[in-house]
Amino acid sequence: MRTVGAVSVVAVGALVHARTVLPDEYFVPPHTVALDVPVRLLASGDPGLAEAVGRVSFAQVAFGVDAEWTDRISRYEQIAEVRVAEFGTHADDEVLNLG
Repeated sequence: MRTVGAVSVVAVGALVHARTVLPDEYFVPPHTVALDVPVRLLASGDPGLAEAVGRVSFAQVAFGVDAEWTDRISRYEQIAEVRVAEFGTHADDEVLNLG
């Protein structure tokens, strides 16, 4: 979950990460990552970005996966299982021709 305050602007190429709260009238510049509470901005090339994203626990927030940040393989495998289950529910969907 994230909250974007009224009249806030997230520029093209910017990202507001999970569990981030942007105050009203806040501006996130292009190619910048906004994260944490209170919000802080990191450039895409910032050496501390990977560690900061790891602390946000995106996999937990987005997919319910509780794997350690340092265990990338397990985290990705668990996320893939979640996505397969989500997409699998549509295996029998019928495609309608609306045109």
